[in-house]
Amino acid sequence: MPENELIVSKEYGIGHLSDLALAIRKTVFVTEQKVPLELELDDFDDATTHYIGFVSDRATTTARVHIMDTGNWHVQRVATLPEERGKGFSSVIMNAIIDDAKEAGAPQIELGAQLERRSFYEKFGFKAVGDTFLDAGIEHIEMILPLK
Repeated sequence: MPENELIVSKEYGIGHLSDLALAIRKTVFVTEQKVPLELELDDFDDATTHYIGFVSDRATTTARVHIMDTGNWHVQRVATLPEERGKGFSSVIMNAIIDDAKEAGAPQIELGAQLERRSFYEKFGFKAVGDTFLDAGIEHIEMILPLK
């Protein structure tokens, strides 16, 4: 395996991958972005699919997906360790999620993007809808990617 090749694994609910995901999220959201730990921890980890990107067996990037009652996929907690940014790892995770959602027949993917990350999601075809809102004191915008 090439040194910077990202291998994506996924797991539903609480387990080894969700623990690795939480470690990445604590580094990015709690330490770096100053999101209070009690806001980062929620009741969704046991009801979501955790996507983890590994480089040389080291967890470097993550996202999680909650499948809504409508069948839409809601992407949350996309994060890459600071020292691993700029290598396209979050794009690999997002492409894996989009491919899986299409394969599952999801009507659309939705997410609440941090406003400064909006252009990242637009590269995949996501469109902003509605007004900006605050989540954990950070400006966000709802975005959707229709799949059907």
